[in-house]
Amino acid sequence: MNKDTYINIYNSLNSSEDIEHVSQDVSQPVGVITAILSQKIVSNVKKTHGRIKSKSERHLLEWNRGDTILNIANRNEIPATLMASMILKEMGHSKKYINEMFKDPNNIQEQRLKDEIVQALNSDYFFSPQAHQIQTEKGKMGENVIEKWLNNNNIEYRNENDLRDSGATRTPDCVLNEPLNIDGTEVSWIESKALFGDETEHKHYSNKQFKHYEEEYGQGMVVYWYGYLDSLTLDGHLIKNYEFFDENSDDVQTLLDLGCC
Repeated sequence: MNKDTYINIYNSLNSSEDIEHVSQDVSQPVGVITAILSQKIVSNVKKTHGRIKSKSERHLLEWNRGDTILNIANRNEIPATLMASMILKEMGHSKKYINEMFKDPNNIQEQRLKDEIVQALNSDYFFSPQAHQIQTEKGKMGENVIEKWLNNNNIEYRNENDLRDSGATRTPDCVLNEPLNIDGTEVSWIESKALFGDETEHKHYSNKQFKHYEEEYGQGMVVYWYGYLDSLTLDGHLIKNYEFFDENSDDVQTLLDLGCC
């Protein structure tokens, strides 16, 4: 994706309600637009979380006066799950207990609090337990498509579990038993990322993972399932998206159709 298109999409997205129409306007899959919005929200949270959290006492006061968790979250432009967590911590609840409440709100005794926790979690498509579960499912689906592609092409490989069993500490999703020539590059490993490859994400994973994989196994291929910026530096490895695996169109389409809710 070129930078201008990405910036246009990025600036057009403010909430999950924008996903469908932006997807249609720019002719991009729902999953791609969802990934870009998710990363935008996470980036904004990193910038504002500390400031908003520092006012937790005021947030609890507003809640005690009758305002809802969702309203307080919207007013502070922060996902409702995070606002609920701030208020609950200010009430004196431990992180462990809060996680238990989020996992099963039905165990909350106080009716108003239970109703508002459910409302907050249901409205939050990016930080709620359900949102994290969906992201985990996307990651697993991407890995499965790659393994299916390798199997269909009779390419022998070791997956992450195989590598861990052999004592490896640096574990791409797949390490090929023999290098595979793709677009003139001898690929020895493949890493799946169920996200959009923007500059921030790519720099993060290049430093955290990719450069170490190259040191250990040689050149590799990174799959950003929801697309990537054309301007990304390759740093010795290939970058592909969902289009590379179009022969598994049903599997890929399922992945691309997975939005945030």
